[in-house]
Amino acid sequence: MLRITVLLWLFVACVSLAQSNALEAPTLSDLNADKTIIVARIKTASQRVEQMEANWEQSKSEIARDLMQQQVSADMQQLVKQIDRFLDQAYKIPDAKSLAVAVIRAENHFLEARLDSASTYLGKLFEQYELVDTRQQLLILFSIDDLYDYINWLLAEQQENLQQLQTLGIDTDVVRQTLNHKITAYSEFMAAYLRTNARQRELLEDELESLPADARNTLIKSIASQNRLVKSAVNNLKHIVVLMEEQRLPVAKYNELIFKTTGNLAEAVVNLRTLRTIVIGLSEDALIWFTTNLGSIASLLLLFVLLMAGTILLSRLVRQIIFQAVTHKKTKLSTLVQEFFVAAGGNLVLFFGFLFALAQIGLDLAPLLTGLGVAGIVVGFALQDTLSNFAAGIMILIYRPFDVGDFVEAGGVSGKVGKMNLVNTTIRTFDNQVFMVPNAKIWGETIKNITSERIRRVDMVFAVAYRDDIEQVEGVLAEVVSSHPKVLKTPKHTIRLHLLNSSSVDFIVRPWVKTADYWDVYWDITREIKLRFDKEGITIPFPQQDIHLHQNERSENSHNSEAVRE
Repeated sequence: MLRITVLLWLFVACVSLAQSNALEAPTLSDLNADKTIIVARIKTASQRVEQMEANWEQSKSEIARDLMQQQVSADMQQLVKQIDRFLDQAYKIPDAKSLAVAVIRAENHFLEARLDSASTYLGKLFEQYELVDTRQQLLILFSIDDLYDYINWLLAEQQENLQQLQTLGIDTDVVRQTLNHKITAYSEFMAAYLRTNARQRELLEDELESLPADARNTLIKSIASQNRLVKSAVNNLKHIVVLMEEQRLPVAKYNELIFKTTGNLAEAVVNLRTLRTIVIGLSEDALIWFTTNLGSIASLLLLFVLLMAGTILLSRLVRQIIFQAVTHKKTKLSTLVQEFFVAAGGNLVLFFGFLFALAQIGLDLAPLLTGLGVAGIVVGFALQDTLSNFAAGIMILIYRPFDVGDFVEAGGVSGKVGKMNLVNTTIRTFDNQVFMVPNAKIWGETIKNITSERIRRVDMVFAVAYRDDIEQVEGVLAEVVSSHPKVLKTPKHTIRLHLLNSSSVDFIVRPWVKTADYWDVYWDITREIKLRFDKEGITIPFPQQDIHLHQNERSENSHNSEAVRE
């Protein structure tokens, strides 16, 4: 217990002593001594960092390089913290202004030396990157990214020193110009490096398209390497743009470069001036490209137009050839099948001719065909009903249950078939209404083709009264039917007593006619038989019913007895 109490007392005493020392303001002489110490430490740190940088460049081990780089960064950050603490103390004493300026200038000189050394080493890393294999390239790229961060930190520290000198009221025009020159030179270097790597990546990608699949592995690795360099350079240039904006330097062209390299406007540090520069740059690039390639564009367009004109002429020729083939008397194809083959042949020639024309002007058809395949799958799922109609249309063309001009009952509609495609069939009803019936509905139900055969039997029923002469009626019917000029001799017509109905005797009359004469014969015979029946006194009965009343014998006798009594 006593031990714990003593420890607590010592802790409280140390805290109180530290607070009293912190509250005690340093004197000018103390700051002067501290300034001498800080400047000496800067010189010592400079010598140490220079030695580590030399060892860094000579080392062949990436791990050793990484450790030395981390040690340099740690030493420099510790030194900067010591300088910042000194400046915080110096700002509290008005007469210590010259001391603070001297320390800031010493630090700035130290940072400039480190910046020159880091820039030189960065160039050497770029050279090494091109000479090693892929595994070592990754390690060097890590070092390059670390060096980017190191250089950006050095520039940010110099920028902070500039702001501190401005706070102290020192003329900083020369320092600002020097810093702006370094940042601008660094940004120009990174922009040129980014352009070079982006251009090299484009060349490799263009070359990749012309190589067979089995020869692409090496080139793919090179493209991946260039992509890493481009991505690293873009990220670093974005940090530099931020530094430049803080220095109020123009950054629009660098943002434009970032946008053109990545194709993503969000990657750039966007403002109105940047957007304006990007739009102007894109328009200028488009104009230059169009002017440069005007001749080739005109020649390609002319070639495309000529090829499509030839394709159209060939399509018409193919249509004519197919039409002559399918309409030959020996083929015996329906009109629907003829129209289908003619249209399909012409359209296929147009389709393949269009693809051939695109290939001749340099368009790669592989992505287009792949896209069409994927789109076909998506459209197939989205248009299942349409595809079922298409399949039904194919079946109708194959089995030919009807043809153009036939009178049919199909899909719940009766009328004349006008035209048909692979999706629907147009039927015009007898009262001149037009129905477009889906092929799936037609094929899924019963199809009645009224006019598919060359001849057709007319079925009629005529009723006469029971009191009429059967032989007379048969003679009249036979005479009327036989005398009609459109009734065929063969097959022989049929006239028979068919049914003893409740109020009439029914005769069936069934002459055979050409299909086109069906209704003319039906109406003519019906009218003529009515006239002949009237002339011959043959009755066409209307529905009637005889009622018979019966009385029993008891009722009749009772009635007679009552009459006698009266």
